[in-house]
Amino acid sequence: MPAPAPAAPPTARPYYPALTGLRAIAAYLVFFLHFRPPVAEGIQNIFSQFYVGVGIFFVLSGFVIATRYLGTVQVTAAWWRRYLWRRVARIYPVYLLLNGVLLAYRYWPVPAGQAANRALLFFLSQTLLRGFSSTLKYVGIPQGWSLTVEECFYFSAPVLLLAWQRWGLRGAAGFVAATVGLGLSLTYLCMGRAELHGLFGSYYHLFNYTFFGRVAEFTLGVGLARWWAARPTGVVLRSQWPWRTLAGLLLMVLTVGLLAWLRSPSNFYDGRLHLGAIALNNLMFPIGVLLLLAGLLAERSWLRAALATKLMQALGRSSYFFYLFHVGLFSIWWNAWVGPAGHLGWRFLATVLISEAGYRWLEEPLRRWVLDRTRA
Repeated sequence: MPAPAPAAPPTARPYYPALTGLRAIAAYLVFFLHFRPPVAEGIQNIFSQFYVGVGIFFVLSGFVIATRYLGTVQVTAAWWRRYLWRRVARIYPVYLLLNGVLLAYRYWPVPAGQAANRALLFFLSQTLLRGFSSTLKYVGIPQGWSLTVEECFYFSAPVLLLAWQRWGLRGAAGFVAATVGLGLSLTYLCMGRAELHGLFGSYYHLFNYTFFGRVAEFTLGVGLARWWAARPTGVVLRSQWPWRTLAGLLLMVLTVGLLAWLRSPSNFYDGRLHLGAIALNNLMFPIGVLLLLAGLLAERSWLRAALATKLMQALGRSSYFFYLFHVGLFSIWWNAWVGPAGHLGWRFLATVLISEAGYRWLEEPLRRWVLDRTRA
């Protein structure tokens, strides 16, 4: 376990190990959403809300990107090339590999007369454009739809940072309003047109599966980064009641409970737009995440210490590979040879171990290789 920050002299910033550990928790929530233990229906209803783990990733992404680029954005072609290439190196290499293998398994060989259709599916899936379609978003690795949301944020984050820097909260609010407005307009124009294959096919898809509907989560993360950067660099972590941490956890748990309660009789997994669920998932839960992250940064707590252990650091670093890997070719093999319902604990452990190896021997080497091409 890393040594705790000394009380004197004041700790040096940044202190982010706990946030790395939290990434693992977010990925595991999504795992237990997709593979639920055989428990009573009421408990199953709780597990069915664990898609909120994706929201943790979104708020974290806003914080990390803003922390890295706050005050350094330049409106030059050279800066944008470097920025975007680093984002490509982070997301795409291991995704292209894992998603490509799954696509080849599912769609090869190509039936006669289907070559153009399969080529289009492969292109949309590998480029992450399929995330804009309500009917094609699950082609390839199903959970890859969230990477489309991430990539949209990466492309727009410098604009948000500049707007906030120049106009303050009004600039950030204007960015959110413009993004949501653009999404609503595109959905209004595209919805119901069969020739577009689900492109912006419904308001349900807009608010649950696209950046245009989930921009507030990233913006909250950016706001947290600005708050953290404005604090004195020699922040002392006093032994105080960790109210931010506790309030964030309480709000997150309360949101999950409300989502589980609202699910009956209203079922908002059927493609219909339920504004109550959208408000809980896209606003209330991210505010809880925001408070939790602020607590993990600025307060001492048992949770902060637990998430900062060496084990949680390793699990957090491999969480992206875990997120991509847990539903895909491995899960198909597991269901065929072991069974879809049983041995959940062994499935989880195997996925964790393979993901750790995948991070060390695939994801990180591929990322470094791409970055080396940039430096060259």
